[in-house]
Amino acid sequence: MKNIFLKKVKALILVALILTTVIGCEDSIEGTVNIDPLKAEDVDPSLLLPQVLLAGLTASRTIEEIQMATHSQQMSFSVAFGVFLNPERGNISINTTNNIYSSLYTNGLNNLDQMIKLVNRNEPDRLNVIGQAKILQAFIFLNSTLIYGQAPFSEATQIDEFPNPNFDSQEFILRNIPTLLDEAVDLLSTDAGIISGTPDLIYGGDRENWIRFANSLKLKTLMLIANVDPTSVQAEIQEVANEPLITENQWEAKLDYTDAAGNQNPIFTLIVQFAGGLNNFYAAGTPLVNLMNANNDPRRATYFNTTTDGTFVGLDQGVFTNDGSTSQISSNIIRSEMPDRYITAAEINFYLAEAALQGWITGNANTFYQNGIVASLETYDGLPGEISNSDKIAYLSSSRGSIDSDTPADALRKIHEEHYIADFLRPLESWTTIRRNRVPDYQPITGSVLTDNLRRYPYPLNEQTTNVNFPGSVPLIQPMWFEK
Repeated sequence: MKNIFLKKVKALILVALILTTVIGCEDSIEGTVNIDPLKAEDVDPSLLLPQVLLAGLTASRTIEEIQMATHSQQMSFSVAFGVFLNPERGNISINTTNNIYSSLYTNGLNNLDQMIKLVNRNEPDRLNVIGQAKILQAFIFLNSTLIYGQAPFSEATQIDEFPNPNFDSQEFILRNIPTLLDEAVDLLSTDAGIISGTPDLIYGGDRENWIRFANSLKLKTLMLIANVDPTSVQAEIQEVANEPLITENQWEAKLDYTDAAGNQNPIFTLIVQFAGGLNNFYAAGTPLVNLMNANNDPRRATYFNTTTDGTFVGLDQGVFTNDGSTSQISSNIIRSEMPDRYITAAEINFYLAEAALQGWITGNANTFYQNGIVASLETYDGLPGEISNSDKIAYLSSSRGSIDSDTPADALRKIHEEHYIADFLRPLESWTTIRRNRVPDYQPITGSVLTDNLRRYPYPLNEQTTNVNFPGSVPLIQPMWFEK
């Protein structure tokens, strides 16, 4: 069955890639928001979904965005090659920002817009497909604004009307994503021809899980707004907290890679091709390791290899060494099947814990907090790096396992610390978490003039030079709107 599934996935991806390449090829980044990538009128929209997920989302998240784990200081690069040295010191490649932007807008949003047009034109009763597309649109818009700040939103997919789209503010984007998700849930309220089976690489057409994905994405967006203006969204947070959410690992939104050649995680493939399969490129970040060491965290053995003397030691950023004196990221993590996790049960439970602690929702903050820790500890059940039951019990029985006796400030910091730990290795999410919460404390980078975390990426050069509505650049360390 597994081989049959893989063959079907490959065939669908090949068809989608051919369609996108032949009909919508565009070398310039101007095409990211200015050119309709598909003109075919009778393409089954299900053929486009794998292209959206792989080329529009996961390709950039697992290839280009891996360096964001250095901005969150969860990871350090071990070798001083330019492709590693530069991003760690805050020098973001033009190719990186171009590839991410192109993936989000050309391979992602434009193909999703085409899916919606195809349904409206040829199969207007397939409302679920539009619902799925709108959820992914919301996810891509959230990714875009968390990377760039201001971004095309209201004019992003109206190619004919807005060949040079305006850039909306981050506040505008964040406040409008929940509306897009509400529309998606409404469209998923009936069994109306959802994309199912092989083309749906996330849920295989499980409508209830798509609704959980939408609600969880809405909660996450509202919590970003609440970081700045909680009173304006408190009622919405309570409302969505009462809806089905991704609160258990079985419901997480993710795209799985496999152990079959051609379908392996690109980071694993890079290590196989350029390091003989032994990770000499990616090391543990010092702030993360120090936090976990302080609490005797059992996830250390899952996340990292020990040093030559059997301890866990982080590598300071900007140092570049793999001589055995610091911990490398374990093959438990960087493996062929390592998935791209879009939304996890751990992060949603930690958002609920924070909301309950702040009085924004009803419910027991400690229960949500403990559920978040359990979800994180159980992430590797049945996989390499599985944490033993005795280690799980010991951690939950320690002072780390409860916030009931803590002051509100201490409880909030523990929620944020556990959220940060659970985000490993989810580069954009961990970078967002540390920007939002300022936990743990920033560690200066050796050999860099940066005095604080990077807050954003530069826009692609071609977008700056071809779009007359380009809003202008801002310093890369300037905080984003969602930050306190």
